Amino acid sequence: RLRDIGEARLALEGAFETATPQTTTAATPASPRRTIAMVSAALLVTAVVATLATWALMRPTPVPLQLMRFAVAPTGAQALAFSTVDRDFVLSADGRHLVYVAGGAQLMVRAIEALDPVPLRGITGALNPFLSPDGRWVGYFTGTELRKVAITGGAPIILCPIVGIPRGASWAPDDSIVFATSDPTTGLFRVPAAGGTPTVLTTPDAAQGEADHLFPSVLPGGRAVLFTVSPSGGGINASQIAVRDLTTGQTTTLVRGGSRAEYVAPSALSASSGPAGSGQAGYLVYAVAGTRRAVRVDPDTLAVRSDPVTVVEAVRTAQFSVSRTGALVYVPGTEAEAQRSLVWVTRDGGEAPLTAAPPRAYAIPRLSPDGTRVALDIRDQQQDIWIWDLVRETLTRLTDAPANDLIPVWTPDSRRVIFASARAGINNLFWQAANNTGTAERLTTSPNAQAPMSISPDGTRLIVREAPGYDLRVLRLDPSTSLRAGPSTSPGTSPSPSPGTPPRQTEPLLPQTPFDEHNGELSPDGRWLAFQSNTSGRNEIFVRPFPNVDAGNWMVSTSGGTRPLWARSGTELFYLDSAGAMTRVPVQTTPTFSAGPATTLFATRYLSGAAARGYDVSPDGQRFLMIKDTAATRAPTMVVVLNWLEELKAKLPAQ
Repeated sequence: RLRDIGEARLALEGAFETATPQTTTAATPASPRRTIAMVSAALLVTAVVATLATWALMRPTPVPLQLMRFAVAPTGAQALAFSTVDRDFVLSADGRHLVYVAGGAQLMVRAIEALDPVPLRGITGALNPFLSPDGRWVGYFTGTELRKVAITGGAPIILCPIVGIPRGASWAPDDSIVFATSDPTTGLFRVPAAGGTPTVLTTPDAAQGEADHLFPSVLPGGRAVLFTVSPSGGGINASQIAVRDLTTGQTTTLVRGGSRAEYVAPSALSASSGPAGSGQAGYLVYAVAGTRRAVRVDPDTLAVRSDPVTVVEAVRTAQFSVSRTGALVYVPGTEAEAQRSLVWVTRDGGEAPLTAAPPRAYAIPRLSPDGTRVALDIRDQQQDIWIWDLVRETLTRLTDAPANDLIPVWTPDSRRVIFASARAGINNLFWQAANNTGTAERLTTSPNAQAPMSISPDGTRLIVREAPGYDLRVLRLDPSTSLRAGPSTSPGTSPSPSPGTPPRQTEPLLPQTPFDEHNGELSPDGRWLAFQSNTSGRNEIFVRPFPNVDAGNWMVSTSGGTRPLWARSGTELFYLDSAGAMTRVPVQTTPTFSAGPATTLFATRYLSGAAARGYDVSPDGQRFLMIKDTAATRAPTMVVVLNWLEELKAKLPAQ
């Protein structure tokens, strides 16, 4: 401060001397007027210096912004209804509002300083919320459309139809929206925020091992967009983070082994003006194996300028949002953490855990028709199919290819397990002997992603969900065909049907519409197909005759429903209602189909599965095999961190 005062005094004296005429002639006595002027100037300098000294002594020392953490845990109908893939909440750019999805896919708005959230009335079936840069609009998806609604409420506005499952969106400063879906034939789209026809921004390069482009995040200033490149094999941890320049169309890979990236500017000022030209390092924050990592990046080129560091431990992969002002919200926990267990649940909600089964990242259980084993989709880092023997109480791995193996379906004789696998590129169908003999045999060769749903009692027809459009189709099988040794499924190979076997193709089942159909389940007698569809604007349970699906269509649920399942008696249908409660409906199938009133069996929250059915029922229909996740059985907690940018700077200091 003394140095500042001295410099100020010298500056003022210099200014005075410059303003006073100088001469090189011999000194002469000063005139009275000049003497008065010099004295006045000296007094002025003294007064200014004194004022500066007083100001310097009184000026407060800057105080670092205080890091603040607190939990938001709404309960009941206001509780966060989080999933494993979708991001179910978002912070506004200024950090003042939190928008999230509650039970029944209802949108809730919570001012950061408020105690309670406020529902956006009339908005149901919402997925993947996102906000406009000015915070005035909430964008969201339904199963078939992209929409927006004012954050203060009102009628929603339809922007465009979509094909496939939504996989993130971001609102650009030029009032356009960049979004992605699970349709592997397309990558990122862009549509005006006022609505219109989407245009394709990117297309996955299958020759380079790209399966899809997902989770866009438009950079401040709107010059480029970050996105995730999902691989054909290797799981989400083999994904890449890329950036596409929206002016030149050039795409650059920034990080290998990460997903769901967001750019964080070093200050609110640089955030408002965008990264280009800010002159300070920015940060790239992204998901890796249940954590959030960050790297420093050049603000102009986005080139990575540091090694990655972990900035948030144990965060649900999709459940993370950061504002442009440095506030952060996330849901603690990881999908792969060993908290999930298998439990039998009776109709009245009584639990009996399978204590011998080790805690694993269970996702989808399927009981064998003979009731002796359970095929398990376990989504840890390997993402394979395992077999739990209920009699011997042993867990054995069935598949071991370096690719995702998902969604098991037993053949009626309990000898084989059918599953989806990306070992040959896009998810196609395979089957393998359940006793672990032989190798997996490829059932389909299709450029479209496929997933098995259920199989007819005679083993001749398999219900398949297939992209694009996510329609239910049928695959004809020969149950008498013995499993061949077939091609190897070791790393680097692309298995195909055995020599002499023509590639199997699925056939249309339900009429192709803009709507999604999922979780198709055949009745025990093979005469009826239950499935979920969002034709009404939200998912409901429907039943049609099979295979003549055009001969009738009955809606079984009335207030939302997903993941149907027949009792083996054929006289009951089970499904999860919009709040995740196990629901029972009595049905009659002769002389025609009819359904009785729905009743809730138990409302305890269990893991429902990412999209496919995450439970099964015992042969006698009295017990349900559920997956218990301690994080899924309580109201999810959102952790809010204010001034998180200060912590990020400390972990990644500028060099």
